[in-house]
Parts: sequence; structure tokens; C-alpha cells
Amino acid sequence: MKGKFYSVISAVLFASLLFLGTIESAQSQVLKNMKFLSGPTGTTWYSQAAAFSGIASNKLGISVDAMTGSAIGNVIQIEKGKAPAGLTFASYLPAMATGKVVAQIKDDEYFKDPVSKTRVLCYTTTAAYVLLVDAKSPYRKISDLKDKPIRYVTYPSGFTARYVPEQILSAGGITYDGIKKAGGRVDIVGKYQEACDLLAKNSADVIAYTMATNAQAAALAELESQKKFRILALEPKATQEVMKEIPLILTTIKKGLHESITEDTQVLADITTWVVSADVPDETVTVILEGLVSNMDTMAQVGNIEFSGMTAKDLSRLYGKGKQPPMHPAALKFYKEKGAIP
Repeated sequence: MKGKFYSVISAVLFASLLFLGTIESAQSQVLKNMKFLSGPTGTTWYSQAAAFSGIASNKLGISVDAMTGSAIGNVIQIEKGKAPAGLTFASYLPAMATGKVVAQIKDDEYFKDPVSKTRVLCYTTTAAYVLLVDAKSPYRKISDLKDKPIRYVTYPSGFTARYVPEQILSAGGITYDGIKKAGGRVDIVGKYQEACDLLAKNSADVIAYTMATNAQAAALAELESQKKFRILALEPKATQEVMKEIPLILTTIKKGLHESITEDTQVLADITTWVVSADVPDETVTVILEGLVSNMDTMAQVGNIEFSGMTAKDLSRLYGKGKQPPMHPAALKFYKEKGAIP
């Protein structure tokens, strides 16, 4: 009897140690320190990265270093193993998946080859692409620009505010060469504020711009203090053509967001996409997503009001739509367990 008793005790102790060892092993798979690449300081991208950094430090036991970056640069850093996580835009996902050049900087062409290590984690906030003109401009819709000698302002290769508006113009038969042949010109600036300044000073007819759909932009407020602006109207056929190629959504900028916006205006918008390296452990991905879903109030207060009320279903809303890099398997499992995707 005594021998059987000790055997039972030994078995229980062994099972307990095994269980504790499993927990310790799982915990060891959660990265304790990680870089999170976002956007320039002062942008909503940097704000949401900083917001998550606070949540990770205070509630998840992970030290997250929110760092500046860009939609293309962040992915390149993940591909090179320089960072485990970052932000990009959904508009670039098809190019990443299939290998299509979306930007050329000197001799480097991004993304000439499909990405191999980048995995999708979730889809979060929106950013609208608009073409802006003086409120007194004769141009009211994008097709009005065709064969006109306009002064068009855009950005260096690698800016989504260049890439997506190019697709919008192209769908309407408007190219940079066409603008120049009509007697116009294409100017390139490095900041949104510079583009707004040119429009304010009558040194531009049309500027490309990326704006939030739920909050005023400082650059537009400053522009508006000098002159009213108007958003050029989209046209259904060209809009659908663009959406076949890249995963954008149609959304509405409400009347009154800026004084210049005198009616509800339909615009094309991009989705901020959180991506991670395929090397990030499953346990880390699960902890990040659980932490994100459980702290949406903080993300809304500190990062972007658009996070308010977001659920696992919202975070997975572009899954399976069009060509894009694979979702991280742990993220896919998380969303299925939450009933967010079938």
C-alpha cells in the first residue's frame, strides 16, 4: 500500500512539473522586447504604435519600442530581419504578394520580388486618398483634369499618397506624360504641408493628399485659413477599376469635418495593416492580438478614435480579399477561435 501511495504521489508531482514546464515553455516563446515600426512622429501611425507600446508594457509584459518608419520601409526591415513588426498599407499587399514594383529609389525597386517573411497580423484604421483643388477651381471631378494644362503636386516614389492617386488618375486616362503634353507640369514635394502651401499660394491646381476620415488635419486647417478647398469627385467606372487592382474601400468624409467640405463626400480609403515576421512565435502573436482586442478603449484614446468599438471581426475584415501575403498562422487561428472568420 505504501509503495502504491508513493507511486501516486510521484505521478502527481511529475504531472505538475510537466504542466509548469509547459507554461514556462509557452511563456518563453513570447518575445520580451520588440521593435514596432510605424510612421513619422506626429502621425496617427506613430500614435497607434505608441499606444500599443504602453499597453504592451503595462499589461502584457512586453517591452515594445515604437519607432518611426514608412509603409514600404517597414516591410523591407521585416524582410531583412531588422524588426519583427510594423505598419504598412493594404494598397501595397498585392504587390508584396506577387512581386510588382511600387517604388524605385535609386537602383532599388520595391517590391520587384514577392516578400517571403512578411505576414499579416490585422487590419486597423483608414486613411483617405483625395485630390484637392481651390474651391473656385473649374475642376469638379477627376475626369475634368484630362488633357488640361494642370499644375499637379505629388510626392517622391514610395509615398502611398503618390502611388494610389497615380492609380486613380490612370484609371481616368490621366498620366504624368499626358499632363506635360497638355502644357502642365508635375511637381514633387516631400511633405503634405508643402503641397498645401503651394495650393494656398496659387502655385498648384491639384494636389494629392492623404487624410483621416474622422478628424481634422492640421495642414488642411492651415490651408483653409487662407483659402477654401474642394475634393474632386470620384467616378464609378474608374473607381471600380482601381478597386479591382488594389484592396481599397469606399468610405464617406462627413460634411463639416472641415468647413470646406460642404457635403458628404465619397472617397477611396486605404487600411492600415499590421504585419509581423514569419519568425515571430505563435504565442507572441496571440498575446498581441488578445491585448489589442482587450484594450480598444486605450487604443482609441491614445492612438486613434477609430479603434473605438473595434472587434476581432473588424481586425480581420480584409482577410481573403484579393492577393496579399499570408496571414500569420497564429493570427488565423485566433480569428477562427473568435468566430471572426469561418
